[in-house]
Amino acid sequence: AAAIAAGLEGAGVEPRQCVAIMLPTSPEYFGSYFGILLAGAIPVPIYPPARASQLEDHVLRHTGILANAQVCVLVTFPEAMVVARLLQARVPGLRHVLTAQQLALQGGAPTPVAVHADDIAFIQYTSGSTGNPKGVALTHANLLANIRAMVKAAQATPRDVFVSWLPLYHDMGLIGAWLAPLYVGFPLVVMSPLAFLARPLRWLQAITRYRGSLSAAPNFAHELCLKHVSDADLAGLELSSWRLAFNGAEAVSPDTVERFTQRFAPCGLRA
Repeated sequence: AAAIAAGLEGAGVEPRQCVAIMLPTSPEYFGSYFGILLAGAIPVPIYPPARASQLEDHVLRHTGILANAQVCVLVTFPEAMVVARLLQARVPGLRHVLTAQQLALQGGAPTPVAVHADDIAFIQYTSGSTGNPKGVALTHANLLANIRAMVKAAQATPRDVFVSWLPLYHDMGLIGAWLAPLYVGFPLVVMSPLAFLARPLRWLQAITRYRGSLSAAPNFAHELCLKHVSDADLAGLELSSWRLAFNGAEAVSPDTVERFTQRFAPCGLRA
């Protein structure tokens, strides 16, 4: 993170300028996010392109976000560089498109930047499913108040273990699954959303393997488990460590919750 912060400063990024992160779930994501903060800049998480058929929509939507946030640098990965260049051509203020590795190459220590409670911690953009994506600027004070409220409600302690496949560019995965564990000091076991979607059983296997006590997912993910986890798979699952299962980010179905609870009760899941 320090090397990436130094790289950003070397690229001319100044405190309170916006830097976008277009990365999949990966070690580079965490280093990049903190590197941006260490440089005194503002992270703007956006999702990487999923498939070629969505390319045009992806470029249009993200051009609007990058222009709206006045992003000066986009941190991405080699496989998305073509898309990143298309975005750069459409956003006048976007000076550099770089990978985390390129930013960290020079090494060195960044110049320390003073950060205050009312400084913007990151900008969260809405999905844009019902109109143009809108940016919500969250200060460090906002973020800490949100995390403290969640920690209090969940009675989270350093003994907890959070297991997550949630994307890191939206609040449930970014704040709930990653920043909250950092605040409390418990481990996060993280996997790619694609790993879950390809085989929903992997989520429950990770909770079993790492003795996960906290985990969150939208309603559809619980439905996917009901549909794709076979009776034979149940024998390998041990879910008694699971203390709180969060269901949110979309409409919650009581029927789904009830069927999920019943289906996995033989694996130790408590109602």
